[in-house]
Amino acid sequence: MKLIETIGALLVLFIMLPVLLNLWELGANELEKRQAADQLVAVTKAASAYVRKHQTDLLTQTSSASGPTISTDPLVTEGFLEAGFQGHNVWGQTYQIVFRQPSSNTLQAVVLTTGGRGQDSKDVRFATSVVPSAAAMAGGAGGFIPTGDIPDQPSSSLRGAFGGWILNLASVGITSPGPGHLGALSTFDSSSLGQDFLYRVAVPGHPELNQMQTELDMTDHAIRNLYEVQFTARSLGSEVCDLSVEGRVFLDTTQGLYICRNGNMEILADTGNSTLFKNATLAKDGDLVDKPSCPPGTDTTPQIFVTPTIAAAGAAAPPLTSFQTWATSASDTQWQVHLRLLTTDDTLGWVNPASDYGRIMVCTTCAKGS
Repeated sequence: MKLIETIGALLVLFIMLPVLLNLWELGANELEKRQAADQLVAVTKAASAYVRKHQTDLLTQTSSASGPTISTDPLVTEGFLEAGFQGHNVWGQTYQIVFRQPSSNTLQAVVLTTGGRGQDSKDVRFATSVVPSAAAMAGGAGGFIPTGDIPDQPSSSLRGAFGGWILNLASVGITSPGPGHLGALSTFDSSSLGQDFLYRVAVPGHPELNQMQTELDMTDHAIRNLYEVQFTARSLGSEVCDLSVEGRVFLDTTQGLYICRNGNMEILADTGNSTLFKNATLAKDGDLVDKPSCPPGTDTTPQIFVTPTIAAAGAAAPPLTSFQTWATSASDTQWQVHLRLLTTDDTLGWVNPASDYGRIMVCTTCAKGS
């Protein structure tokens, strides 16, 4: 390569070097802005979760110009931010979250960065361009502290990206961290706080979020996989069953469960299920009958009822005058049933008939008492 060509190449390099350095700086700034914006979004989401969890306390602790201020530490402790979160962004700015109540039952979470790099007289682009651009990357909630050099953009305000919203920090009792800092604003009314919605999961300390305050209409949809249903007992008053309440079930304190069926009230079960029919059969004298297994917790015990159904005298036997049935406990699991007959022949006394000449109707139940 000739000397003149070398000199020409060096001149081109020297001319391009500032441009290359500027491109490198722009690329580095873009990476920093994206990191700062993403972290601001994460802190804002965590602050929103904190508000929903502690809404009851915050509503009593805040006003339009006063309220608690927290760092990111509680957000990490309560699991709203991942463990190991450093609490500062790429510019060394830390976070503070301030809570206010601008109107009744409405909460605001104001996220601000403080300290670290701020307005720099040697690099005016940081506060006038880099930070506002990062705020825009954070979405509609993102904001920044203006430099105050532009009319109607005081440094005592938090300004949303592209002027989407403005919060006068002094009017709500918040000290401005100064130009070159990021912020975010989230507002929660009664609906976003869950006050008008039923939560699918338990919220510690807030059972009201899992409680219905009106009738729930399933619009012909099913409720499946129920573990149990608990009724609220009531005394039967002027209840009326018609087609509008067909299929309704309710618990009466005296009579038990009612169902509205075919326009009428019908008993599903009497008080405490006092008698549970189990089995019915025909038996002969001396047969063993199994005792039913009664449901636990119902205070019921196995009971047996017997009555003669068929009894006949033999061809050469005197006429029958009386018959009698009863049962005795043969074991913990069985009864033995008995049948005897009395004829006109007083000398015979009570006679136990053969299997072909007598049958006993046997009913077994679970009933209160013994």
